[in-house]
Amino acid sequence: MTCQGMGVRSSRSNTTNNTNNATGDDAAGMAAMSSVWGDWMNEEMTMTSSNNNNTAAATDSNNANVKSEPAPTAPTATAAASSTEPRSYTTLPLAPSSSSSTNHPPGILLQTAYGWGRNENGQLGLGYTSGCVPVPTLLSVGDVNDDSDGSSIVSAGVGKYHTLLVTQSGTVYGSGGNKCGQLGVNNEKLDMCDKFRKCVVEYSDDDETIVHASCGENISALLSSKGNLYTAGSSEWGQLANGETGEYIISAGKLGYANCTKFLRRSVFVEADNPNNNESNKTDGNGRVKCVPLPNTNSIKLATVSCGRNHLIAIEAPSARNEVPRVFTWGCGDYGCLGHVIQADEYLPRMISSFTGPLFANNHPVECVAGSNCSVIRTKNGHVYYMGKHRSVGEATMRPTLIDALANNGHVVTCIGAGSMTVFCSTANGVTVSWGNGAHGELGYGKGENKSSSKPKFVNGLDSCMVTSLACGMGHTLFLVQDKDGDDKEAIKKIPKLDESDASDVIEQLKSKRGGGGGDQDGPPKKKAKGRPKKG
Repeated sequence: MTCQGMGVRSSRSNTTNNTNNATGDDAAGMAAMSSVWGDWMNEEMTMTSSNNNNTAAATDSNNANVKSEPAPTAPTATAAASSTEPRSYTTLPLAPSSSSSTNHPPGILLQTAYGWGRNENGQLGLGYTSGCVPVPTLLSVGDVNDDSDGSSIVSAGVGKYHTLLVTQSGTVYGSGGNKCGQLGVNNEKLDMCDKFRKCVVEYSDDDETIVHASCGENISALLSSKGNLYTAGSSEWGQLANGETGEYIISAGKLGYANCTKFLRRSVFVEADNPNNNESNKTDGNGRVKCVPLPNTNSIKLATVSCGRNHLIAIEAPSARNEVPRVFTWGCGDYGCLGHVIQADEYLPRMISSFTGPLFANNHPVECVAGSNCSVIRTKNGHVYYMGKHRSVGEATMRPTLIDALANNGHVVTCIGAGSMTVFCSTANGVTVSWGNGAHGELGYGKGENKSSSKPKFVNGLDSCMVTSLACGMGHTLFLVQDKDGDDKEAIKKIPKLDESDASDVIEQLKSKRGGGGGDQDGPPKKKAKGRPKKG
């Protein structure tokens, strides 16, 4: 993709010390970065796959003057099937320490969790349901008398109607909708709960704990300290990664699926059974490419995983032999969001062959996020690849495609995010860009500006701000901004402040819409008075 006017623009230099630089450790410890839900998003920016090879090769030379982390030994760009020995991993997701540490990226040790927004299914875990909680409210898990470590939250996942929180001790708690078992509390009769409950995880190793959570619409994924993948929830699109949907007939015109109500390990990873790498060959009767398990599939460890609406994407942990970490996608394949060139669902984590070539030997993937119907991948040198569709017009991108408007103009991307209909990238130079559809202002362009963009466009309100992490939802975007030195403080001064009084109008609107009655409430339900009512 190309667009004009995307040259380096900021008071920050390329040598700025960026706290969220692209390393395997960063990707391993990332907290849940995307809260994705909502309507099927439609489209992607206009990018042609034909210019991918040309622009990608030129990118490395254009960024030769950009400071990046040195690589002592280049990873070996070999296909997974060429090695029969299991990989030995040097960096796995580790349990966070009890105090802040430079070994973990910003945001990995959250300590306490706050939530706000929709709560009609009790997804905020406050003990009651309500149409909306308009201000950040402290969340708590477990019983105050047990050792649940409820005050130390290290990761969080937000879905359409449910929330997962991971404590420092590795315990996972869920609240909200559970019609497909996505809370993982091992109770198929429970449709929803409004307080956080402890999730059931069937560990494959006695000494592993959960360190990361991510949620989609009706799917939940966990990553353990050993790099193992666990999933629970809906299997309709194959997002459980267990090789099947378990489809069955409930009644005439109504289908059911073999959903999973507790977290089970998923250890089968596959690649296309096609030595010529021609994805149109060797398809089954359902149009899906025939795949075979990777060698030593049970020993594959992951560094990060992210859920979209009905699909997931994950990156393998770095290996001791410096092989290129592999990228896997599975679930719903609409709009090519899985990056396998065809619109077909995948029931097992399937390797994206595009990321195993020599181009990625010194620039391997380190971070991934999934939007509703798109996937975004960031590499070690700060390049971004996109696949899928997130706008209401235009064509889908069926294979991983370089965002050359950023790479060819010297932008080293350090943070990425994808939501319902938006994509964001923040750079080491204190620049943030976005594109997509933003009817509610979620693109961040400001009042009077366009509410959509087909190409990456500067978010002027965040100019010179060093974004350390970001998250995109449906109709909103959140950022964490660095506040370390004088330049940071000057940049932050330009950002308008939001306090509780600014939400007063929203609160009144919510009350007026409900007319003061109904089941939705802004707080805990009032207790019923005991005894008979007084006579008027």
